[in-house]
Amino acid sequence: SFNSQDDTCEDIGTGPSDSATIECKDSSFVVLSVNTVTVGDTFTVALGNAPATDLISCAILSGNILEQTLVIDRTALNLKDTFGSIQLESCDKQSCFVPITYTYNITNIGDTPMEVTTVMRTRGTSMVDLIGIVEERNLDVGESTVARETEELDICVNVDEETNVRAEADPPQGVPCFSEDDYELTVVVSPTSPPTDPPSPSPSDGPSPSPSDPPSPSPS
Repeated sequence: SFNSQDDTCEDIGTGPSDSATIECKDSSFVVLSVNTVTVGDTFTVALGNAPATDLISCAILSGNILEQTLVIDRTALNLKDTFGSIQLESCDKQSCFVPITYTYNITNIGDTPMEVTTVMRTRGTSMVDLIGIVEERNLDVGESTVARETEELDICVNVDEETNVRAEADPPQGVPCFSEDDYELTVVVSPTSPPTDPPSPSPSDGPSPSPSDPPSPSPS
């Protein structure tokens, strides 16, 4: 299996199909955590009093069958490092996931009161009616309201995300009105700088010595 570090990552079996137990220990074989997770879940390894330079070994089991053994060097960790079938998403206060709040403003710019009936948000394959979080549905002329949606965003990967919002509202009489808008969110992760080649060493040979023989005498 792929390993972001040059440590041990050994496949024993075919890998868990949908769930597994992950048991992690320090180098003194003290158990740090035991988690039963399904594919896609997250789990936390509590380091306790393990020294900062310690290695962590994790065993991944399906039932009583050992599927993978992993050894992780804590001194050389980077977010998104992959060890076999697990990936590092956060470490202490560092995390790939940050909360983000989308705020959608809705204003009645017409000449009659309106009741907001639908606020349909589309993002990728997700389509949700946000009418339940609209702060005020009944708007007089010139009044505004908002819907706020909070999610987690993975900032350790490139993101190019478009959100479409369509709001619909009904007047006391007549034809319903609608309006829609698009929002674009982009995250560009800076690439890791390549190692810099050291400068070429200065030449070590000194200048050629001046000739030591005296000049030939002039003819007499």
